[in-house]
Amino acid sequence: MHTVAFKASENLEDVVARPSSSKSMLTEYFEMNRKFPAARKWLYREFPKHYRWKAGKKMWQNRRNKRAQIGRLVYAHPAEGERYYLCVLLSHVRGATSFDDFETVNGKPCSSFREACEHLGHIEHDRSLDDCMMEAAAFQMPCALRRLFATILVFCEATEI
Repeated sequence: MHTVAFKASENLEDVVARPSSSKSMLTEYFEMNRKFPAARKWLYREFPKHYRWKAGKKMWQNRRNKRAQIGRLVYAHPAEGERYYLCVLLSHVRGATSFDDFETVNGKPCSSFREACEHLGHIEHDRSLDDCMMEAAAFQMPCALRRLFATILVFCEATEI
């Protein structure tokens, strides 16, 4: 998802149909990796060191001077779910040409970015909160179960509820 600016007088269908409306830094990173094999050796966060973003044309361009540059990803909290796991993958997977590249691990399709992160070993699948709730459900009264659930939500940064 990215921001698209337009004037109030413009027809929304025309704005959405513009080729530039579908372009973002990430989608153009994919395009560069498709077109230029040399670009595939860089992680998304390393890309600004070697290419510069031309906002007016919405495209990456080779850097002429090799001065130190800083690239960054927008922070995503683990509670943001798939957006967070996409950021994890962008920090570890080189040469992606589409979102599908992130959801395929060793030729096997994954159902989500989280699953891909787990298969690649970038995150651990922590079942301790699930086990805690299952154990409590076996013998706790509803009031205590609700209190435990609230405690998990507040203090444990649970990402899958």
